[in-house]
Amino acid sequence: METKIIIKTLLRESLLDEDYPESFNMDKFKSLTTFKDRVNYCSEHLKRISSGTSRIVYKIDDEKVLKLARNKKGLAQNEVEVDYSKEYVIESILAKVFDYHEDYLWVEMELARPVTEKIFKQVNGYSFGLYSLAINNYYYGSLKPNNRNVRHIDGLEQAIQDLWEDEFAYDIFQYLGNFNVPVGDLMKLSSYGLVKRNGQDTIVLIDYGLDHDTLEKYYS
Repeated sequence: METKIIIKTLLRESLLDEDYPESFNMDKFKSLTTFKDRVNYCSEHLKRISSGTSRIVYKIDDEKVLKLARNKKGLAQNEVEVDYSKEYVIESILAKVFDYHEDYLWVEMELARPVTEKIFKQVNGYSFGLYSLAINNYYYGSLKPNNRNVRHIDGLEQAIQDLWEDEFAYDIFQYLGNFNVPVGDLMKLSSYGLVKRNGQDTIVLIDYGLDHDTLEKYYS
C-alpha cells in the first residue's frame, strides 16, 4: 500500500513539473519556508498576471494559474476556495481547483480570460448592471435585510424574478443563500472569468475566497 502511494505521489509531482517553465523547480519551490521567499521565487520564474493584498496570481501555462498566498489572509482565502471547489452544487459557477498545498500556501486553478460587460451580456444574455442589482437586492432584501441598501427601481422586481429562471443567476442566488459569502465581491467584474465548458463560453467566479468568516477575521 505504501509503495502505491509513493508511486502515485511521484507521478503527480512529475506531471506538475511538466506544466511549469523549465526554469521552475518544484522541489526548490516547496523547500522555501517564508511567504517572501515563495513570492520572490515565483516572480522570478513565472508571469505575474494579478495581485492583491493577500495573494498573487501567476500564469503556469495556457490552462492553469498559481494563486500564491502572501500572508495569513491569503492562506485563509486559498482554504475557502479549496473547500468551495469541492461542493458539487456550485461547481458549475466556480473556476476549477486542480491542486493545492496541504497548508494552503498555494492553489492551482483554472485559467480564465478577463470578462467585460460586453462579454458578460453576450454569454449570459443580460447586463452585468442588472445582474448586480438583482443579487444586491436579493442579499439585502432577503438574506441580510437592510432596506437602506435595497435599490428601488421600476421594473426591477420583475427582472429579478425573471433571473431566477436563468441557470447561472439561479446558481449564484443559491451560492449566496447557502454559503457564507458577502455580496460585495460578486458585484465586481474582476471576480469573474471566461472559460470553456463542454465547448461553450461560460462565466465563472475566479475569486471566491472571501467568505464572512475571513472577512470578519482579517478585514474588519
